[in-house]
Amino acid sequence: MEKKEIREAMVRMEAARKRILHPYFQKLGLTPGQPRILNKLYEEDHVSQRELADRCNMDVATLSRSLDKLEEAGFLSRQKHPDCRRSFLIVLTEEGRKKAAEVHENFSGMDNQIWKGISEEEMEKFLSCAQKIIRNLEGV
Repeated sequence: MEKKEIREAMVRMEAARKRILHPYFQKLGLTPGQPRILNKLYEEDHVSQRELADRCNMDVATLSRSLDKLEEAGFLSRQKHPDCRRSFLIVLTEEGRKKAAEVHENFSGMDNQIWKGISEEEMEKFLSCAQKIIRNLEGV
């Protein structure tokens, strides 16, 4: 097996995943990157912008622009951080929580489709290899 086959398979997997999810998120009125943010906030909000950027694997500047748009849409608010006067906590609004629940449901459905017919053992092996690849790419 050639390494390039694996690389190309990873690219195809991600492209197929995006092709399936994009129409769902477009119907929800979301642009790329916003679903990931809403999903992470659905899992836990009242987090700083830095924490959210780390969880979303995004740089703070890119995240900030997306947060501005999500705030304009009424899906989240920035609240003063009680422990830091220069920082804000990102919090879902009631409308944002509803939208985030829809996003979360779509991601869960995608997870089910991705892992259909794949055993727990195979998933563990795949995760182990993926984590090694990430460490190699991040230079850790």
